[in-house]
Amino acid sequence: MASEAVDKQVEKSSSVLERLNLGERSWKFYAAASVPPLVAAGLALWYYSSRGAETSKKDDKKKRQRKARKAKKSSKGADEAEGDEKTGTPDAVGASTATLGGDEENPEEMTDAQIAALSKDAAKKIAQTLKSRGNKFFQAKRYAKAIELYTQALRFDKDPVFFSNRAACYAADNEHEKVIEDCTEALRLEPQYVKALMRRAQAYESTSRFRDSLYDFTTACILEDFKNTLAATSAERVLKKLAETEARERVEKRQPRLPSKSFITGYLNSFRSNGVEATAEEGASLTKADTLYNEALELIAAQDYAKAIETIDNAAQAAEEADATGVQRADDIYSLRGMFHFLKSSLDQALADMDKALEINPSHVRTYLRKANLFSEKKDLDGVDRLLDRAAEAEPENAEVFFQKGQVRFLKQEFAEAAADYEHAASLDPDFVYPRIQLGVVQFKIGKMQEAMATFDEAMKKFPTRSDLYNYYGEVLAEKGGTDSAITAFEKSIELDGSNPLPYVNQAIAVFQANADTDKSLTLIRDALKVDSECELAVAALSQIYLQLGMFDESLTMLRRAVDLAKSEEEMVSAITFRETTAAQYRFMKEHPELLNKMMGAMQ
Repeated sequence: MASEAVDKQVEKSSSVLERLNLGERSWKFYAAASVPPLVAAGLALWYYSSRGAETSKKDDKKKRQRKARKAKKSSKGADEAEGDEKTGTPDAVGASTATLGGDEENPEEMTDAQIAALSKDAAKKIAQTLKSRGNKFFQAKRYAKAIELYTQALRFDKDPVFFSNRAACYAADNEHEKVIEDCTEALRLEPQYVKALMRRAQAYESTSRFRDSLYDFTTACILEDFKNTLAATSAERVLKKLAETEARERVEKRQPRLPSKSFITGYLNSFRSNGVEATAEEGASLTKADTLYNEALELIAAQDYAKAIETIDNAAQAAEEADATGVQRADDIYSLRGMFHFLKSSLDQALADMDKALEINPSHVRTYLRKANLFSEKKDLDGVDRLLDRAAEAEPENAEVFFQKGQVRFLKQEFAEAAADYEHAASLDPDFVYPRIQLGVVQFKIGKMQEAMATFDEAMKKFPTRSDLYNYYGEVLAEKGGTDSAITAFEKSIELDGSNPLPYVNQAIAVFQANADTDKSLTLIRDALKVDSECELAVAALSQIYLQLGMFDESLTMLRRAVDLAKSEEEMVSAITFRETTAAQYRFMKEHPELLNKMMGAMQ
């Protein structure tokens, strides 16, 4: 597990929630370790992505049988109640009424008073006959007549199947609102009617009411112990549509903004330098642009990033007014402003500034590195390689260039090559800590545990006061399973620098997973939020711990906050996915409290 700062280099698209290890392994952990047992964090999402596609030899025969029955039923479309006739053709409709006597031979003509006078059994018998006739017309795709017959059947018996069958006719005619209306009535009568849930879910999806659709598909999954493959794959599809649609709309509407202070600090610390200070020649004074640029560097060092952005923007304007003539650090000015645009996810503006910097100085390595970050954000790894090659041509002995090359190799899972790049970067600049950190990470990744531990031990001897090093070391130990050692490393990181929220959060997660000490975990996360109220990892971790405590409302509040804090569209999709999965399950628990044991039983 790499640091957040290094993660920005390695894979900036990885979400904050993913940093909590909420993959398949952790979904299982969170669901199985729920406190109280009814809390099933991420249960539906985990099943959508894993169990829905799971197969085993012992289930093959049953699955083939289910598929055969499903195929047979799909040719009918409408439901068949037990004991109904399943023979005949649409041309034979009406034949089944021959056994009825009197006015009952023409049930469509019976008045409400006549129907009310019938016994319950007689009314049901007529209703079933009308339903069977409706089914035949449905099979013949004569939906208007089928609707008429199902409507007549409902006069005799408010059977949920009749509503669902009529909904199937409306669905065939794309009358989605009527589908929703009839299925809702069916579910009022029979809340666990899966076919009605599925039909309503499909109608909701067709009308872009994705949240309601997701809930119905989720409910169908739980009711059928996640064995309904269609419901599971449909839920996954709708969840994707919901998350991507909302994320796209949010990104289009939101104003550019910086990520959290801790994120920016981590990102900047992963570089050797933010820029070289401008110095005036003897007897001369600095230009306005260079003076403002120096001020911006000082503000960055003081972590006053908002003021730094304002100042570097003024510096760029001053450089433009001077047409860059006589501006000593014009390349750094545009490069630095481009970097801040990049951090705000204003990629077009960032690219324009970086291109301007390279136009001024085609050998400006810092700009090549920053532009490589931007291309990595766009998933253009070939473009990243080209930029880093240009940087290496300009400065063949630059440690940062080889560190960045290693990051690209890491992203491509070319771990042996990445390790070689990190080692070369460390040899070029022995005081550059990040190549050593990433070397330890990649050694751990490929299973060379002893080498990884030796790399971190050597780094900690050389950099004994680097708080971030101990934090990253603790992350590797936690992933390795050494919880106690990891907690010690996080404590050391906090002792060295209490202004970094990440070790607080990492320690909270380790403590919680080790012994479910929720009080201590919550205290640590709240301490992290005191340090940085917009720390995405702290918000995400807090949401998960609230889930374990059954505090769904509080958890959803934090998940909504995680969506707001997401830096990229991809991160936002991930955050929305977790929020909506949790919300759907919470709604199920509130609407079906009698089925909580069944919900948890699906995890067995």
